[in-house]
Amino acid sequence: VSEKIDASNTYLINFTYTIEKDTNFKGSALINQEKYYLDFMGIQQICDSNYIYTIVPENEEIMISEISKENSETIPPSKLLNFYREGYLIKWFDLIIDSNPNVQYVKLIPIESNTEISHLLLGINTVNYDIFKLIEIGKNQTKTILKVDSILYNIKIKDDRFVFNRDNYNGYYIEEL
Repeated sequence: VSEKIDASNTYLINFTYTIEKDTNFKGSALINQEKYYLDFMGIQQICDSNYIYTIVPENEEIMISEISKENSETIPPSKLLNFYREGYLIKWFDLIIDSNPNVQYVKLIPIESNTEISHLLLGINTVNYDIFKLIEIGKNQTKTILKVDSILYNIKIKDDRFVFNRDNYNGYYIEEL
């Protein structure tokens, strides 16, 4: 998995996010190193590697925050394919036949004890060596699942895709955090 990720500069990830088995949300993330464009639950996020612009079209609202002020417990889209390399104890878990591909799960236990996360299960498709699923188990036993529906590697992305242009959002309330 790591070799495949390290050999790529850009990705398009389509995913399904599930909360406690009964609530599913589709989303996509376009990633170029530390920059990303996320479309999820009717909200768009643009990250230019310095700032995150969260755009809520329904409310005509935009929040701008510096990356350093973001919650360090949250895995940003730009780290989705390689977050596991730091901050976790890694243990082999189960090989599971999960729908179509064989999936090898790795258990990731946060090194930091002051976290709401008990552990993560990272599922790797053993046929194409892509990340297949990320299951987060909270200390309160809540379970959230990020299933990767598809990944495209080394795709061409226009330079302006990760640029926030205020002129495109006339009439929006803009808050700088």
